[in-house]
Amino acid sequence: MAEAFLQVVLENLTSFLKGELVLLFGFQNEFQRLSSMFSTIKAVLEAAQEKQLNDKPLENWLHKLNAATYEVDDILDEYKTKATQFKQSEYGRYHPKVIAFHHKVGKMMKEMIKTLDAIAEERRNFHLHEKIIEKQAARRETSFVLTEPEVYGRDKEKDEIVKILINNVSDAQELPVLPIVGMGGLGKTTLAQMVFNDKRVTEHFYPKIWKLQEFLNGKKYLLVLDDVWNEDQEKWANLRAVLKVGASGASVLTTTRIEKVGSIMGTLKPYELSNLSQEDCWLLFMKRAFGHQVEINPNLVAIGKEIVKKCGGVPLAAKTLGGLLRFKREEREWKHVRDNEI
Repeated sequence: MAEAFLQVVLENLTSFLKGELVLLFGFQNEFQRLSSMFSTIKAVLEAAQEKQLNDKPLENWLHKLNAATYEVDDILDEYKTKATQFKQSEYGRYHPKVIAFHHKVGKMMKEMIKTLDAIAEERRNFHLHEKIIEKQAARRETSFVLTEPEVYGRDKEKDEIVKILINNVSDAQELPVLPIVGMGGLGKTTLAQMVFNDKRVTEHFYPKIWKLQEFLNGKKYLLVLDDVWNEDQEKWANLRAVLKVGASGASVLTTTRIEKVGSIMGTLKPYELSNLSQEDCWLLFMKRAFGHQVEINPNLVAIGKEIVKKCGGVPLAAKTLGGLLRFKREEREWKHVRDNEI
């Protein structure tokens, strides 16, 4: 859970740094530093979460990180609210209320940076290193075969994307590229697989390609570029030049968790994937935890629903936690997962 929430706060910070509020009322450097620190800590979180759940010192470290993340989120919310009020009332930087606000935020930021410095330093005790970034950024081998036998809550999104692709009137000067943007574990790849295998798409595009193939010349192809991380505009420009050999109407569907990548690659408005509803998350969790079991302990159902709330609408979290509890039927085991900050 820590990684998913940290990612949300990191994205909020990134978006906030591009806006005018931080320029009007200050602390740009401090918010930038928080963003950089979070990026560094996030880079080692995956390694931390691969360790044993019963590693108490590591659990404590993750608890501190989780608490700090919530605190930064609160600071960001308070800053946005107050700064928006000041902007609407047209207070200048030297108005007494703005000066008091500056003093308060400055103190909070100083303490927060100190706290995060300590958390970042403490990770060395667990031999966690930033090289995990290389693992995250490595290309996953994915396939157009739908890896999820039952997909919950994405039919609407699939239908919308299919319609965007097949109804798009191609501009001869520009290859249509539709990015699906969303954080890790949200189901971007699964959604792309659903679109790729949709009957309407099969009838409309030929050839359909998941990995790049050589003979695109003159064909109205659909190419899926899944899980793109590279932010190099020059590399994308070179690849796009190769792809433009297709016939009018050829299209590219790409998935990425990085907003900047979607912005670089996209010619169509990015399709931002929202979190799954709690009801659909519950169905996904139930399928993994109980399979086809008919009689289920109602106490486990109640605890399970509390666990699903902590998934925050991220399908990967629901699947992972459901799978973790697949062969566990003791209430204490379920409560341990429910109460665990990891």
